[in-house]
Amino acid sequence: MKLHHVLMMLITAVVLAPVHALADTRPVDKVVAAHYPPLMVDGDPDKPGYAVEVLREAANRAGRDIDLQFLPFERAIHAILSEADTLMPALFKGKKRDKDILWLAEVDRTALRFASVSDPVNTLDQARTLPLIVVERGTTSEFFLSELGFTNVQEPRSPQASASMLASKRAHAWLLTEELMRRTWRMMGRETDLIVGDMIHEIPVFMVASLRLPDDTRLAYQTAIADMRADGTLDRISEHYRGDLQ
Repeated sequence: MKLHHVLMMLITAVVLAPVHALADTRPVDKVVAAHYPPLMVDGDPDKPGYAVEVLREAANRAGRDIDLQFLPFERAIHAILSEADTLMPALFKGKKRDKDILWLAEVDRTALRFASVSDPVNTLDQARTLPLIVVERGTTSEFFLSELGFTNVQEPRSPQASASMLASKRAHAWLLTEELMRRTWRMMGRETDLIVGDMIHEIPVFMVASLRLPDDTRLAYQTAIADMRADGTLDRISEHYRGDLQ
């Protein structure tokens, strides 16, 4: 009788073990990011970017894990547009394909400004008189100036390329957010002072995903972000990066 009980216990353990293992496995979400400091920072595990930290915390609260991969900006956007279950920590609204993206939750607000290495550029009228402005290809900055009919614009592929053109005076202004421009400028070791003008256009920053993201995944992240906003977590993470403006 005792042997029978032992055998039954062993059989039960073998049958249930995979079930318990499956129940303990957290779903893993694919996440793509582009190097746009301080929102998304490649190569700095201690300070991976405000938006990356927000997404990681949201995933943890939702009982999920993430598989994060940094890509060039255009490839990251392509992944969001073409894949079914992919998220991105941060994206500015105001592009041609906004309708093709799932805008999960607003995580911040920022503003476009012109940066220069000589006189400040504080208005769009001033910017129209400049020989050349740089904005990154496929970004809100590019779409914003295009909609306003600007023709004195060149579109590098990265903030680093824009910064290099401005520093070498091949470009006369750079339109992006102050946070991203100052952090990029400092990370590249530029000695020339970066002069940032007045606010040109306010924009919201969103965590985004593929339109085909499953509803339960969407709801899990939206609920987590709402809770993080209510308990002050978004503000605490943001404050951790505010020193990058200095």
